[in-house]
Amino acid sequence: MADIVNETAAEVPAEEGSAAAAEGEAETTSPAESAAAEDAAAGETTTQAENALRENIAQKGNNAYYYAHAHKIDAPVWDGHAEPRLLKKQASSEAPAPVKRPISKYAWNDEKDKVKIYISLDSIGEVADDAVTIENTENSLTLVMITSTGASHQLLITKLYDNITAATFRKKPDKVIVTLKKASSFSWHDLKKKD
Repeated sequence: MADIVNETAAEVPAEEGSAAAAEGEAETTSPAESAAAEDAAAGETTTQAENALRENIAQKGNNAYYYAHAHKIDAPVWDGHAEPRLLKKQASSEAPAPVKRPISKYAWNDEKDKVKIYISLDSIGEVADDAVTIENTENSLTLVMITSTGASHQLLITKLYDNITAATFRKKPDKVIVTLKKASSFSWHDLKKKD
């Protein structure tokens, strides 16, 4: 066996011998020169690999082995800062919906031919004269008030104690008074009908 190993060692082709000689010469060069040579070789390898990758994709198209690498990166380049940054500004396309809040604090008074509901504006805020709307049916009432901040306050009574013929309101500096005209002079024991 030793004879075979010696024979193969003796039969080193000229190319491998020259590579071995080049390695010996590289050892005699300075470290800076060898680093520059390695960088140049690495740059050529990257360029060759990039070109081979693009060449394969160009030849085989969607069937290329490297098709997944075909996309180009279009994301913003990271600037090295950990803080978030604004990529773009755009105006809001729709106005935010007003916040609807139920009116739960009110007082009411039963009179012979009408019922009055008193709503204090202390907890609601400033309301313009034209920002109050009222709708009614014969047994329901909806009052909506929009404040200067854009909030919508709503008094909704789906089943009144008895039928009404009309509903009106008056706005005072500190309260809104809703007057419900009764269909009959029947005395109301509650504002809402119990189920």
